[in-house]
Amino acid sequence: MTKIIFVCLGNICRSPMAEFIMKDLISKANLNNKFIISSAGTSGYHDGEDMHYKTKALLSNKNIITKPFYSKKLNLKMCKENDLIIVMDNNNYNEVVKKFPNFKHKIQKITSYALELGYDEVPDPWYSNNFNETYDILSHACVSLLNTFYKKLLFK
Repeated sequence: MTKIIFVCLGNICRSPMAEFIMKDLISKANLNNKFIISSAGTSGYHDGEDMHYKTKALLSNKNIITKPFYSKKLNLKMCKENDLIIVMDNNNYNEVVKKFPNFKHKIQKITSYALELGYDEVPDPWYSNNFNETYDILSHACVSLLNTFYKKLLFK
């Protein structure tokens, strides 16, 4: 079982979008028994809240289930339990490495799975208001991430 947690700043836009895109892809590939997917934020600004309404609407329009979800802050237990900690930008990366240096080997930027798109970071739609751009980057990266693991699963 591979456990992946997606991390952004507030855990209401990018990381829940990545979480539910990935869950949808995994479900469609009939790999639910191979992965556990979650998300968190580097801050606790929105602890216990639902995802941003525009994130939720975009995912719903793509027929992607967005429940159950509540925002939460990344903690030590989550770092220990997950095989990969996938962050959205350089600030997220630096913050997670600073708070949890023993897990640096697990931390990756999601854009490393979408190099051909030319993004070093996933823009935060909270500021850009471009939720479609964020979705396009994350959906591409999640497909690439799943293909990386799916190929590994085929050869085990």
